[in-house]
Amino acid sequence: MIGKDALKRLEETLAPAKLPLLSLYVDVNPAKPENAGRAYALRAKDALKALNVPEDLSEKVLEVLKNQVLEARTAVFFVGEDLFETFLLQVELPLVNAVKTAFLDEKTGRYLVDGVLAHFGEPFLLPLVYALDEYERYGVVYLDREKWRVFEVFLGEIQEVADAFMALDTEAWRRLSLDAPGRRFNLGGIARGGAGQDLFAKRLEAWEERFYKTLAQELLHLTEGRGFTRLVLMGPEEHTKLFLGYLPKRLKEKVVALLPSLPHPGASPGEVLKRLEPELEKIERAKEVELLARLEEAYPKAAFGDEVLERLQEGRVEVWVLPWTLDRGVYACDGLYFAREDQARAWCEAPALVPLAVAVPELARGYAAKLEFVRGEAEKRLLERGGMAALLRW
Repeated sequence: MIGKDALKRLEETLAPAKLPLLSLYVDVNPAKPENAGRAYALRAKDALKALNVPEDLSEKVLEVLKNQVLEARTAVFFVGEDLFETFLLQVELPLVNAVKTAFLDEKTGRYLVDGVLAHFGEPFLLPLVYALDEYERYGVVYLDREKWRVFEVFLGEIQEVADAFMALDTEAWRRLSLDAPGRRFNLGGIARGGAGQDLFAKRLEAWEERFYKTLAQELLHLTEGRGFTRLVLMGPEEHTKLFLGYLPKRLKEKVVALLPSLPHPGASPGEVLKRLEPELEKIERAKEVELLARLEEAYPKAAFGDEVLERLQEGRVEVWVLPWTLDRGVYACDGLYFAREDQARAWCEAPALVPLAVAVPELARGYAAKLEFVRGEAEKRLLERGGMAALLRW
């Protein structure tokens, strides 16, 4: 799994490398019909040829794409004379599938076609940086019948945190899981009643409170140490709800779902991920819809449609929201970009029509705008509002 310091390590690796470098992003998802027979290798070959990448560098990459089984959705390469860095990701990246027709930008040394983004020159990190910075890192607390477990889920991968909840009293948890909160508690087969039962219930409640507070504190340390941005609690409903109640506010605000247990204890990380994936997909799409709703409410500190490009180039855009599929063009003229040709012609006689996907990296970096790409229902709504939106600084 890619750690939270992966970007820093990559930048340190690339910094001393001799330029130009090849940055290559390839959609290798085996579930897509267009990737059958490793057709992505042919698309990559065409991209490298169009950019005049030296044959020795091209062959390093094509050898991998043609001959290795890539169990991933996206393969990322950074290649130079003495450099070969690869990332195999279980997610799609923005801009890689942004255009349907091949486009070569000779000025920037960039080539785009559906499923391939290639750049030859300075390292081109934006799609990878977006994934590392913007994809949520989930902490999943699984209240198994046998023990408490924590999983980290990031970029479509899952990893169990081996040393989580080391302070957990497993025997105490076993007893608690057998005697759900609110259930009549029997000790040694003898049902307690009257004042004795009341005293016992108070002691049990006090023990239960200490138990959950201790684990809540441990989860806080885990969350801070591993950089969890969202939390999911899995397990019997009575226990997940009870534990939620003991979480401090800053943890409670990160909890996005309470999910039931898997049918058997000791589930593998793969089984947990399979259960989680559809739920996390729903959460992500719902959060994107919420983002658009917040922008609607933020007006006039928000802009939609063609106005966004104007506000962006005034330096006013803080967050730039775009559809995942960027199949529209913009008009480039003297270093500026316009949504309509008539606007561009007011600045120059022959504006160039370029894919928005080509302009996005330069504009986002040049005007310090944070990028957000949306899919599903949010993408549909965004297209109805002109295809882009922005939160304004002023």
